[in-house]
Amino acid sequence: MNDEQHDRITLSPHVWDILNDTSTPADVFGAIAAFLVELRKSPVPQDALPIPGRPDWYSAPLVRDLGLVEYHVGDTQPGGDDPDPGPDIFVARILRTDVPDF
Repeated sequence: MNDEQHDRITLSPHVWDILNDTSTPADVFGAIAAFLVELRKSPVPQDALPIPGRPDWYSAPLVRDLGLVEYHVGDTQPGGDDPDPGPDIFVARILRTDVPDF
């Protein structure tokens, strides 16, 4: 994959599990997709807030208050020491309001 094809958004296994789970409601799936589209426009959407004490980490609500997304914006994945730059945005987890232990 060359630089022109590099996807600047990487999803954690947790996020992939939600997207691949057939029991994920369509509105939650759609809200996640809408958030990813918004990230492509701007790595820090208007409603995103920095997470205190965690540099370069942000949280943002999903549309229709279906959950909260936590993600990192930077040159490498969190904790990465690789000299080659990694993804610009790492979507770490999604806290869903439709799950009892939210």
